[in-house]
Amino acid sequence: MKKKYHYFIWLLFFVLFIANIYIFVCGIKLSNEINYYETEISKYSLENKELEKKVYDLSSLKYAASMAAELNFVVKAKPLFLENIKYALNH
Repeated sequence: MKKKYHYFIWLLFFVLFIANIYIFVCGIKLSNEINYYETEISKYSLENKELEKKVYDLSSLKYAASMAAELNFVVKAKPLFLENIKYALNH
């Protein structure tokens, strides 16, 4: 009876050893995927920051003024004030 338990225990240890190696290899593969996705996220984050800066630059008044000068818009718009009775009281 002792020999059966002895073989069973060795078989159990062998199975646990193989399972441990399998889990270790799967962990290494998973860590490689995590590193890949972390680098992708950081790359997309930098790209997003650059695109945000471009959008900010394109929507700024400085860009509008430079484009107006480039397109030869020389007449400046006259502001419309509501203090003038003509615009405040619309009869």
